[in-house]
Amino acid sequence: MFTIFYLIFFGILGAIFASFAVAQVWRLRASQITNDKEELSKKSNIKILKNIINKKDKVDRSRCLHCGYYLRWFDLVPILSWIILRGKCRKCHKKIGYTEIVAEIFGFVIFSALFIIFNPIHGSHIDISVLSRIICLYIIFIPLLILFIYDLKWSLLPTKILWIFNILAFIYWCLGTYNQQDILNIISNLTIAIIFFPITYLILSLISKGKWVGDGDWILALGLVLLMPNLPIFTILLLLLSNIIGLLFIVILSLINRKKIKRGAQIPFGPAMILAALIIILLQGYIFQILVSVY
Repeated sequence: MFTIFYLIFFGILGAIFASFAVAQVWRLRASQITNDKEELSKKSNIKILKNIINKKDKVDRSRCLHCGYYLRWFDLVPILSWIILRGKCRKCHKKIGYTEIVAEIFGFVIFSALFIIFNPIHGSHIDISVLSRIICLYIIFIPLLILFIYDLKWSLLPTKILWIFNILAFIYWCLGTYNQQDILNIISNLTIAIIFFPITYLILSLISKGKWVGDGDWILALGLVLLMPNLPIFTILLLLLSNIIGLLFIVILSLINRKKIKRGAQIPFGPAMILAALIIILLQGYIFQILVSVY
């Protein structure tokens, strides 16, 4: 009974966090466009975000991107409001889009899954160390989702959000290692992982001047490595799975556009890395079992 209650509670919390993350995506984009003359000159940007660009309201409230209608609390109930309004604005009746509903459902599923997998509650006993790491992962989900959506939409990873994510990821890593005795082995494994993935990507980014690997990809990789279990094999798996998902993105985009992706075209790699990291985090227990059986 209590397990179902916690699942629903954390699922709803995940949907709320996801809703907040999506709102920040649009605010970040509006801020970027306002501060970037080149972006501000593009009519497509002005058309989409005209109601939140250069607005200096005393209260920063969510609003419809089409008509500027300020959303009330009953318009912001995760998942339910979208379903009741059929994905349309209450005032102008124009379509809101699917980003919000997909993100909220995704947040609900991820938060519930994390609770099931890491379950810190055993009868009347609560494992504080596990609970603290779950809470940290829940908070990390916000910048991760912002980065995922932003890169998917505009092939760009906001630097400020990247470093916020990295700081939170470092806190998560510290929570998992502070009570460990073999700290030298832990640090050496982390160093190997950082050299293997983020540093390699940084070198590729510098050599290609951002053409092979985006400038923000290596910073994202740094934070994702901190979320991995403390074995270099997980970083290797993260890199392989990221590339597999990245290739799937290219295939899907080709099928959607019904034409081949041109050589040199910008393909956002951030979402692939984030999805790969989430899959590994959720399945790390099974991966450990496979590694133990093999070795």
